[in-house]
Amino acid sequence: MPAYSSKAQPYLHAIAEGIFSSEKIRDWLISGTPAEVEYTGADVLRDEQRRVRWQKKQTKQPFWANYFCGKDARCTCRIEGSKGLETDAIFFLRSRSRRVLAVHAEFKHVNEAFGYGQPEAYPLRAACFAKTYQSRPTINPHHDWTTVLFCGEDALSDERISCFQRVITHTEAALAISAYPYRN
Repeated sequence: MPAYSSKAQPYLHAIAEGIFSSEKIRDWLISGTPAEVEYTGADVLRDEQRRVRWQKKQTKQPFWANYFCGKDARCTCRIEGSKGLETDAIFFLRSRSRRVLAVHAEFKHVNEAFGYGQPEAYPLRAACFAKTYQSRPTINPHHDWTTVLFCGEDALSDERISCFQRVITHTEAALAISAYPYRN
């Protein structure tokens, strides 16, 4: 498994801590997505996610980070010819009606390009995980999914960002999450 990116780690940690500690941040994260109506005011499944992810052994990365498909090129969540089968972070939210949402988050630094097929694979992988979590021992059971991209404003010109249901610039994230390390 590749080393956890030390350059992205402070940003992802700030995102995770915001999600784990604040309903307001969780609601902001999913605003404008198809999940917004059902999951506004949702609880976060921090302890449940840690228990499921680390049931066999603790990973080097935080329990919410670096979820790999774990399947080969035959998996439907892979874009042919691409290398990426990984989601930077997943957070699970439970609605008042007891439904569970998996929030798949991707992080890109300013001027960091997407790999071939990377944005296109995010919704495929999220949908695949929702259908196949029963056969994936480190994925929490969930009903729904959404995809969120954290990126620099330069990425807004890349039409492939439309593969994400929510796009948040680093400037927006810094305004919403006090510990977010990005500053203009």
